[in-house]
Amino acid sequence: MPPPDLFTITEAAAVLRIGRTTAYELARRDLATSGGEGLGVVRIGGQFRIPRAGLERITGGPIHWPTDRVPAPATTPALPVPINAAPPTPERGSSPTPDPAGPLTLPFGS
Repeated sequence: MPPPDLFTITEAAAVLRIGRTTAYELARRDLATSGGEGLGVVRIGGQFRIPRAGLERITGGPIHWPTDRVPAPATTPALPVPINAAPPTPERGSSPTPDPAGPLTLPFGS
């Protein structure tokens, strides 16, 4: 798949191998200096976009896409839990837990 013409801040950060916060700081610096320093950012509505040509200028060559650092979508599917799964057993040395069906039992004599 060819790289997109406009990258999000997160995608640009992955290409440059920097953190997302640093990429946002560079984008804000670009806007504050009217393109004098920072990322070559384009503002579309309320969103920042980084042109591919600007990233290629910074990296000194073509961009390989997709990168392996682009984060997965924010939603992760829930893991299936078997209906008849046994509750986890407490680890040795852990404090006792109350049993909803009866009184609290202690691991030592009382």
